[in-house]
Amino acid sequence: MKSDIELRVAGQTLKIRTDEDEAYMKRLAKYVDEHMAEVSSGRKGTTTVSVALLAALKIADAYHKLEGAHGSVDATLDRLSETIEAALDKSGG
Repeated sequence: MKSDIELRVAGQTLKIRTDEDEAYMKRLAKYVDEHMAEVSSGRKGTTTVSVALLAALKIADAYHKLEGAHGSVDATLDRLSETIEAALDKSGG
């Protein structure tokens, strides 16, 4: 069931309607807020939109690196599974 949630990111209040758990959404908002604060640190006169875009790029980069690592783990597990299956077939198990 959808509920209305109020979040704060970069000093802005966002009201959203979602099926997600409120605590989860607040963790996401905090994560984005922290990345925006990190990106804007030491930058004077940077617009909120620029900071948001830089934070989005940083988050997307981390996501895609993790996705690639996940793919490597999947490939390794597939190879191990095939090796185990071949060994079991060979031993009659």
